[in-house]
Amino acid sequence: MRPPFAVVLFGLLHAAAASKLEDAFQSVLTGLSKKYGFATQLAWKSATEDFTVSAGRDPVTGRAVTENDTFAFGSGTKPYTAVLVLKLVAEGKVELDKPAATYVDGVLQRLNGTSMVGLFGQQASQVTVGHLLRMQSGLNDFDVPDFDKALLQHGDTLHSPMEFLHGAAKQSPVFLCDPGACTSYTSTNYILAGFVALGASGGTDWSALDQSQIFPKSADGKYRQCTFADKGQLNNSLTIAGASGGFFRHTRVSSQDASILGWTCGNLISPASAAAEFFYDLLVAKQIIPAKMVDAMQDWRPLNVGWAKGQIQYGTGLMIQQTSWNATYPPVLGSWGSYVGHGGDTYGFLSESGVLPQFNASFSAITNQAIGSGHVNVALGLMCSGRG
Repeated sequence: MRPPFAVVLFGLLHAAAASKLEDAFQSVLTGLSKKYGFATQLAWKSATEDFTVSAGRDPVTGRAVTENDTFAFGSGTKPYTAVLVLKLVAEGKVELDKPAATYVDGVLQRLNGTSMVGLFGQQASQVTVGHLLRMQSGLNDFDVPDFDKALLQHGDTLHSPMEFLHGAAKQSPVFLCDPGACTSYTSTNYILAGFVALGASGGTDWSALDQSQIFPKSADGKYRQCTFADKGQLNNSLTIAGASGGFFRHTRVSSQDASILGWTCGNLISPASAAAEFFYDLLVAKQIIPAKMVDAMQDWRPLNVGWAKGQIQYGTGLMIQQTSWNATYPPVLGSWGSYVGHGGDTYGFLSESGVLPQFNASFSAITNQAIGSGHVNVALGLMCSGRG
Protein backbone atom coordinates (compact mmCIF):
# COMPACT_ATOMS: atom_id res chain seq x y z
CA MET A 1 0.00 0.00 0.00
CA ARG A 2 1.30 3.48 -0.80
CA PRO A 3 1.84 5.58 2.35
CA PRO A 4 -0.21 8.79 2.84
CA PHE A 5 2.73 11.15 2.20
CA ALA A 6 2.57 10.03 -1.44
CA VAL A 7 -0.23 12.54 -1.88
CA VAL A 8 2.05 15.36 -0.76
CA LEU A 9 4.74 14.21 -3.15
CA PHE A 10 2.27 14.09 -6.03
CA GLY A 11 1.46 17.74 -5.40
CA LEU A 12 5.13 18.68 -5.30
CA LEU A 13 5.83 17.16 -8.70
CA HIS A 14 2.63 18.50 -10.23
CA ALA A 15 3.89 21.99 -9.49
CA ALA A 16 7.43 21.35 -10.76
CA ALA A 17 8.42 22.84 -14.10
CA ALA A 18 9.91 20.40 -16.60
CA SER A 19 13.35 21.99 -16.24
CA LYS A 20 13.23 21.29 -12.50
CA LEU A 21 12.02 17.72 -12.79
CA GLU A 22 15.38 16.13 -12.08
CA ASP A 23 15.92 18.31 -9.01
CA ALA A 24 12.45 17.52 -7.72
CA PHE A 25 12.97 13.78 -8.12
CA GLN A 26 16.35 13.99 -6.41
CA SER A 27 14.93 15.87 -3.44
CA VAL A 28 12.10 13.43 -2.92
CA LEU A 29 14.26 10.34 -3.44
CA THR A 30 16.78 11.60 -0.90
CA GLY A 31 14.01 12.13 1.63
CA LEU A 32 12.56 8.68 1.10
CA SER A 33 15.98 7.06 1.36
CA LYS A 34 16.68 8.79 4.66
CA LYS A 35 13.27 7.82 6.01
CA TYR A 36 13.46 4.14 5.05
CA GLY A 37 17.21 3.53 4.92
CA PHE A 38 17.30 2.03 1.43
CA ALA A 39 19.61 2.57 -1.53
CA THR A 40 17.80 3.55 -4.71
CA GLN A 41 17.94 4.83 -8.28
CA LEU A 42 15.28 6.44 -10.45
CA ALA A 43 15.82 6.96 -14.18
CA TRP A 44 13.71 8.94 -16.65
CA LYS A 45 13.99 9.15 -20.45
CA SER A 46 11.97 11.11 -22.97
CA ALA A 47 12.69 12.94 -26.20
CA THR A 48 13.79 15.99 -24.20
CA GLU A 49 14.96 14.62 -20.83
CA ASP A 50 17.35 11.83 -19.89
CA PHE A 51 18.63 11.56 -16.33
CA THR A 52 19.14 9.29 -13.33
CA VAL A 53 18.96 10.28 -9.68
CA SER A 54 20.16 8.13 -6.80
CA ALA A 55 20.16 8.15 -3.02
CA GLY A 56 21.30 6.08 -0.07
CA ARG A 57 24.38 3.99 0.60
CA ASP A 58 25.55 0.48 -0.09
CA PRO A 59 24.95 -1.46 3.15
CA VAL A 60 28.23 -3.37 2.82
CA THR A 61 30.75 -0.65 1.99
CA GLY A 62 28.86 2.41 3.22
CA ARG A 63 29.65 4.39 0.06
CA ALA A 64 27.04 6.58 -1.59
CA VAL A 65 25.04 5.10 -4.46
CA THR A 66 25.81 6.52 -7.90
CA GLU A 67 23.92 6.41 -11.19
CA ASN A 68 26.33 3.71 -12.42
CA ASP A 69 25.58 1.22 -9.66
CA THR A 70 23.76 -1.99 -10.49
CA PHE A 71 20.77 -3.62 -8.78
CA ALA A 72 18.87 -6.89 -9.23
CA PHE A 73 15.62 -6.46 -11.18
CA GLY A 74 13.93 -9.79 -10.44
CA SER A 75 10.86 -10.29 -12.62
CA GLY A 76 11.77 -7.09 -14.42
CA THR A 77 13.79 -9.60 -16.48
CA LYS A 78 10.65 -11.07 -18.07
CA PRO A 79 10.21 -8.45 -20.83
CA TYR A 80 13.79 -9.11 -21.91
CA THR A 81 13.11 -12.86 -22.05
CA ALA A 82 9.90 -12.30 -24.01
CA VAL A 83 11.83 -10.17 -26.51
CA LEU A 84 14.51 -12.88 -26.78
CA VAL A 85 11.88 -15.44 -27.81
CA LEU A 86 10.12 -12.97 -30.13
CA LYS A 87 13.39 -12.26 -31.92
CA LEU A 88 13.63 -15.99 -32.59
CA VAL A 89 10.06 -15.86 -33.89
CA ALA A 90 11.05 -13.02 -36.23
CA GLU A 91 13.97 -15.14 -37.45
CA GLY A 92 11.66 -18.08 -38.18
CA LYS A 93 13.21 -20.29 -35.49
CA VAL A 94 10.19 -20.36 -33.15
CA GLU A 95 6.42 -20.40 -33.71
CA LEU A 96 4.20 -19.04 -30.95
CA ASP A 97 1.37 -21.48 -31.66
CA LYS A 98 3.56 -24.58 -31.53
CA PRO A 99 3.72 -26.71 -28.38
CA ALA A 100 6.53 -25.47 -26.14
CA ALA A 101 7.70 -29.07 -25.88
CA THR A 102 8.80 -28.84 -29.53
CA TYR A 103 11.73 -26.71 -28.41
CA VAL A 104 12.04 -27.63 -24.74
CA ASP A 105 11.96 -31.42 -24.57
CA GLY A 106 15.31 -32.01 -26.25
CA VAL A 107 17.00 -29.73 -23.72
CA LEU A 108 15.18 -31.26 -20.74
CA GLN A 109 16.15 -34.73 -21.92
CA ARG A 110 19.83 -33.80 -22.12
CA LEU A 111 19.86 -32.01 -18.78
CA ASN A 112 17.60 -34.20 -16.70
CA GLY A 113 16.37 -37.17 -18.72
CA THR A 114 12.82 -35.82 -18.72
CA SER A 115 10.25 -33.86 -20.76
CA MET A 116 7.44 -31.39 -20.16
CA VAL A 117 4.92 -34.23 -19.94
CA GLY A 118 7.29 -36.14 -17.68
CA LEU A 119 7.48 -33.16 -15.34
CA PHE A 120 3.96 -31.78 -15.41
CA GLY A 121 1.71 -34.49 -16.82
CA GLN A 122 -0.17 -34.93 -20.06
CA GLN A 123 -1.70 -31.44 -20.01
CA ALA A 124 1.77 -30.03 -20.63
CA SER A 125 1.59 -31.25 -24.22
CA GLN A 126 -1.07 -28.56 -24.85
CA VAL A 127 1.08 -25.67 -23.62
CA THR A 128 2.24 -23.46 -26.50
CA VAL A 129 5.11 -21.00 -26.60
CA GLY A 130 2.56 -18.18 -26.70
CA HIS A 131 0.88 -19.52 -23.57
CA LEU A 132 4.18 -19.25 -21.71
CA LEU A 133 4.88 -15.66 -22.75
CA ARG A 134 1.29 -14.52 -22.06
CA MET A 135 1.02 -16.23 -18.64
CA GLN A 136 -1.65 -18.58 -19.99
CA SER A 137 -0.07 -22.01 -19.59
CA GLY A 138 -2.06 -22.70 -16.42
CA LEU A 139 1.06 -24.06 -14.70
CA ASN A 140 1.46 -23.40 -10.99
CA ASP A 141 4.37 -21.37 -9.61
CA PHE A 142 7.50 -22.67 -7.90
CA ASP A 143 7.78 -19.37 -6.01
CA VAL A 144 6.39 -20.38 -2.61
CA PRO A 145 7.88 -19.73 0.87
CA ASP A 146 9.32 -23.22 1.38
CA PHE A 147 11.11 -23.11 -1.97
CA ASP A 148 12.44 -19.59 -1.32
CA LYS A 149 13.64 -20.53 2.15
CA ALA A 150 15.55 -23.57 0.92
CA LEU A 151 17.06 -21.58 -1.94
CA LEU A 152 18.41 -18.84 0.33
CA GLN A 153 19.61 -21.32 2.94
CA HIS A 154 21.80 -22.82 0.21
CA GLY A 155 22.48 -19.53 -1.53
CA ASP A 156 26.15 -20.27 -2.16
CA THR A 157 25.28 -23.38 -4.19
CA LEU A 158 24.77 -23.49 -7.96
CA HIS A 159 21.08 -24.05 -8.71
CA SER A 160 20.09 -25.32 -12.15
CA PRO A 161 16.83 -24.00 -13.68
CA MET A 162 15.70 -27.63 -13.48
CA GLU A 163 15.36 -27.19 -9.71
CA PHE A 164 12.81 -24.44 -10.31
CA LEU A 165 10.82 -26.62 -12.71
CA HIS A 166 10.85 -29.53 -10.26
CA GLY A 167 9.65 -27.09 -7.60
CA ALA A 168 6.69 -26.16 -9.78
CA ALA A 169 5.97 -29.81 -10.57
CA LYS A 170 5.63 -30.53 -6.82
CA GLN A 171 2.83 -27.99 -6.37
CA SER A 172 -0.77 -29.11 -6.00
CA PRO A 173 -2.47 -28.70 -8.32
CA VAL A 174 0.22 -28.69 -11.00
CA PHE A 175 -2.16 -26.85 -13.36
CA LEU A 176 -4.40 -24.04 -12.11
CA CYS A 177 -6.45 -24.27 -15.30
CA ASP A 178 -6.28 -25.93 -18.69
CA PRO A 179 -3.64 -24.37 -20.96
CA GLY A 180 -5.08 -21.22 -22.53
CA ALA A 181 -8.12 -21.14 -20.24
CA CYS A 182 -6.86 -18.55 -17.75
CA THR A 183 -4.27 -15.84 -17.26
CA SER A 184 -2.28 -16.56 -14.12
CA TYR A 185 1.05 -15.01 -13.19
CA THR A 186 3.73 -17.64 -12.63
CA SER A 187 7.48 -17.47 -13.06
CA THR A 188 7.49 -21.11 -14.16
CA ASN A 189 6.41 -19.86 -17.58
CA TYR A 190 9.57 -17.81 -17.98
CA ILE A 191 11.94 -20.57 -16.92
CA LEU A 192 10.35 -22.64 -19.69
CA ALA A 193 10.59 -19.67 -22.08
CA GLY A 194 14.32 -19.69 -21.45
CA PHE A 195 14.44 -23.34 -22.44
CA VAL A 196 12.45 -22.50 -25.59
CA ALA A 197 15.13 -19.97 -26.52
CA LEU A 198 17.91 -22.39 -25.66
CA GLY A 199 16.40 -25.25 -27.65
CA ALA A 200 15.56 -23.10 -30.67
CA SER A 201 19.10 -21.72 -30.69
CA GLY A 202 20.61 -25.20 -30.66
CA GLY A 203 22.15 -24.70 -27.23
CA THR A 204 22.90 -27.43 -24.71
CA ASP A 205 24.16 -25.46 -21.69
CA TRP A 206 21.60 -23.26 -19.94
CA SER A 207 24.30 -20.95 -18.57
CA ALA A 208 25.60 -20.31 -22.10
CA LEU A 209 22.33 -18.82 -23.38
CA ASP A 210 23.16 -15.36 -24.74
CA GLN A 211 20.34 -13.25 -23.34
CA SER A 212 22.12 -10.04 -24.33
CA GLN A 213 21.62 -10.78 -28.03
CA ILE A 214 18.37 -8.81 -27.82
CA PHE A 215 20.22 -5.50 -27.63
CA PRO A 216 20.63 -3.70 -30.98
CA LYS A 217 24.16 -3.71 -32.37
CA SER A 218 23.70 0.02 -32.90
CA ALA A 219 23.11 0.58 -29.17
CA ASP A 220 26.57 2.16 -28.85
CA GLY A 221 27.31 0.81 -25.40
CA LYS A 222 24.03 1.89 -23.81
CA TYR A 223 23.56 -1.59 -22.33
CA ARG A 224 27.15 -2.37 -21.44
CA GLN A 225 26.35 -2.47 -17.71
CA CYS A 226 23.48 -4.95 -18.17
CA THR A 227 24.29 -8.47 -17.05
CA PHE A 228 22.10 -11.55 -17.14
CA ALA A 229 23.67 -13.30 -14.16
CA ASP A 230 23.45 -17.09 -14.34
CA LYS A 231 26.17 -18.40 -12.02
CA GLY A 232 29.10 -17.17 -9.97
CA GLN A 233 28.85 -14.73 -7.08
CA LEU A 234 26.20 -12.07 -7.47
CA ASN A 235 28.63 -9.32 -6.53
CA ASN A 236 30.65 -10.08 -9.64
CA SER A 237 28.06 -7.88 -11.39
CA LEU A 238 25.87 -6.58 -8.54
CA THR A 239 27.39 -3.46 -6.97
CA ILE A 240 24.69 -2.70 -4.37
CA ALA A 241 23.80 -5.34 -1.77
CA GLY A 242 20.16 -6.08 -0.99
CA ALA A 243 18.25 -6.91 2.17
CA SER A 244 15.68 -9.66 1.80
CA GLY A 245 12.39 -9.34 3.66
CA GLY A 246 9.55 -11.59 4.74
CA PHE A 247 10.80 -14.87 6.18
CA PHE A 248 14.35 -13.80 5.33
CA ARG A 249 14.34 -10.26 6.67
CA HIS A 250 17.95 -10.31 7.85
CA THR A 251 19.47 -11.98 4.81
CA ARG A 252 22.06 -9.83 3.05
CA VAL A 253 21.90 -10.48 -0.71
CA SER A 254 25.29 -9.94 -2.29
CA SER A 255 27.65 -12.91 -2.29
CA GLN A 256 25.18 -15.71 -3.07
CA ASP A 257 25.40 -17.61 -6.33
CA ALA A 258 23.60 -15.76 -9.11
CA SER A 259 21.57 -18.87 -9.93
CA ILE A 260 19.22 -18.10 -7.01
CA LEU A 261 17.68 -15.41 -9.25
CA GLY A 262 15.98 -18.00 -11.42
CA TRP A 263 17.73 -17.62 -14.77
CA THR A 264 15.44 -16.18 -17.47
CA CYS A 265 12.62 -15.36 -15.07
CA GLY A 266 14.68 -13.02 -12.92
CA ASN A 267 18.42 -12.65 -13.56
CA LEU A 268 18.82 -9.08 -14.86
CA ILE A 269 21.48 -7.00 -13.08
CA SER A 270 21.48 -3.40 -14.31
CA PRO A 271 21.48 0.28 -13.45
CA ALA A 272 18.09 1.96 -13.67
CA SER A 273 19.28 4.07 -16.61
CA ALA A 274 19.77 1.03 -18.85
CA ALA A 275 16.34 -0.34 -17.92
CA ALA A 276 14.70 2.97 -18.81
CA GLU A 277 16.69 2.94 -22.06
CA PHE A 278 15.45 -0.57 -22.87
CA PHE A 279 11.80 0.31 -22.46
CA TYR A 280 12.23 3.49 -24.49
CA ASP A 281 13.92 1.58 -27.30
CA LEU A 282 11.33 -1.21 -27.14
CA LEU A 283 8.03 0.63 -26.69
CA VAL A 284 8.61 4.21 -27.84
CA ALA A 285 11.30 4.05 -30.53
CA LYS A 286 10.40 0.42 -31.40
CA GLN A 287 13.99 -0.34 -32.37
CA ILE A 288 14.49 -3.76 -30.78
CA ILE A 289 11.93 -6.00 -32.50
CA PRO A 290 9.56 -5.30 -35.42
CA ALA A 291 6.88 -2.73 -34.59
CA LYS A 292 4.08 -5.23 -35.31
CA MET A 293 5.51 -7.52 -32.65
CA VAL A 294 5.69 -4.65 -30.16
CA ASP A 295 2.01 -3.94 -30.80
CA ALA A 296 1.16 -7.63 -30.40
CA MET A 297 2.94 -7.68 -27.02
CA GLN A 298 0.22 -5.29 -25.84
CA ASP A 299 -2.77 -7.55 -26.39
CA TRP A 300 -3.97 -7.32 -22.79
CA ARG A 301 -5.86 -9.74 -20.58
CA PRO A 302 -6.51 -9.26 -16.86
CA LEU A 303 -4.97 -11.77 -14.49
CA ASN A 304 -7.99 -13.85 -13.48
CA VAL A 305 -6.52 -16.64 -11.35
CA GLY A 306 -4.11 -16.42 -8.42
CA TRP A 307 -1.74 -13.58 -7.51
CA ALA A 308 -2.92 -10.02 -8.34
CA LYS A 309 -6.22 -11.32 -9.74
CA GLY A 310 -8.06 -8.40 -11.32
CA GLN A 311 -5.29 -5.95 -10.39
CA ILE A 312 -2.95 -6.26 -13.38
CA GLN A 313 -3.40 -6.72 -17.11
CA TYR A 314 -0.84 -8.94 -18.83
CA GLY A 315 0.26 -9.03 -22.44
CA THR A 316 3.41 -10.72 -23.73
CA GLY A 317 6.05 -10.12 -21.09
CA LEU A 318 4.45 -6.77 -20.23
CA MET A 319 2.02 -5.55 -17.57
CA ILE A 320 -0.34 -2.63 -17.24
CA GLN A 321 -0.13 -1.36 -13.68
CA GLN A 322 -1.74 1.59 -11.90
CA THR A 323 -0.45 3.95 -9.20
CA SER A 324 -3.31 6.44 -8.87
CA TRP A 325 -5.27 6.66 -5.63
CA ASN A 326 -8.43 6.85 -7.74
CA ALA A 327 -7.63 3.81 -9.87
CA THR A 328 -10.20 1.40 -11.18
CA TYR A 329 -9.27 -2.21 -11.87
CA PRO A 330 -8.23 -3.90 -14.00
CA PRO A 331 -6.09 -0.92 -15.06
CA VAL A 332 -6.47 0.54 -18.54
CA LEU A 333 -3.79 2.39 -20.47
CA GLY A 334 -4.72 6.01 -20.93
CA SER A 335 -6.22 6.35 -17.47
CA TRP A 336 -4.21 8.68 -15.27
CA GLY A 337 -1.43 6.92 -13.37
CA SER A 338 -1.30 3.83 -15.57
CA TYR A 339 1.86 2.56 -17.23
CA VAL A 340 3.04 -0.39 -19.29
CA GLY A 341 6.16 -2.27 -18.26
CA HIS A 342 6.99 -4.82 -15.58
CA GLY A 343 7.63 -5.06 -11.88
CA GLY A 344 10.14 -7.16 -10.00
CA ASP A 345 10.26 -8.42 -6.42
CA THR A 346 13.24 -10.66 -5.79
CA TYR A 347 15.49 -11.48 -2.86
CA GLY A 348 16.56 -8.11 -1.49
CA PHE A 349 15.29 -5.89 -4.32
CA LEU A 350 12.15 -4.24 -5.72
CA SER A 351 11.85 -2.70 -9.18
CA GLU A 352 9.33 -1.14 -11.54
CA SER A 353 10.18 -0.11 -15.09
CA GLY A 354 8.19 0.83 -18.15
CA VAL A 355 6.63 3.58 -20.23
CA LEU A 356 4.14 6.29 -19.30
CA PRO A 357 2.11 6.73 -22.51
CA GLN A 358 0.75 10.13 -21.48
CA PHE A 359 4.32 11.50 -21.52
CA ASN A 360 5.82 9.23 -24.19
CA ALA A 361 8.58 8.64 -21.65
CA SER A 362 10.18 5.66 -19.97
CA PHE A 363 11.30 5.20 -16.38
CA SER A 364 12.89 2.74 -14.00
CA ALA A 365 12.74 2.76 -10.19
CA ILE A 366 14.78 0.29 -8.15
CA THR A 367 15.55 -0.16 -4.46
CA ASN A 368 17.60 -2.61 -2.43
CA GLN A 369 15.01 -3.67 0.12
CA ALA A 370 12.29 -6.25 -0.32
CA ILE A 371 10.66 -5.02 2.88
CA GLY A 372 7.50 -3.08 2.22
CA SER A 373 6.97 -1.80 -1.31
CA GLY A 374 5.51 1.61 -0.48
CA HIS A 375 8.59 3.64 -1.37
CA VAL A 376 8.79 2.18 -4.89
CA ASN A 377 5.11 3.01 -5.39
CA VAL A 378 5.79 6.54 -4.18
CA ALA A 379 8.45 7.00 -6.83
CA LEU A 380 6.06 5.67 -9.46
CA GLY A 381 3.31 7.90 -8.18
CA LEU A 382 5.60 10.87 -8.59
CA MET A 383 6.16 10.10 -12.24
CA CYS A 384 2.60 9.06 -13.09
CA SER A 385 0.70 11.68 -11.13
CA GLY A 386 3.22 14.41 -10.59
CA ARG A 387 3.51 15.82 -14.10
CA GLY A 388 0.82 17.76 -15.75
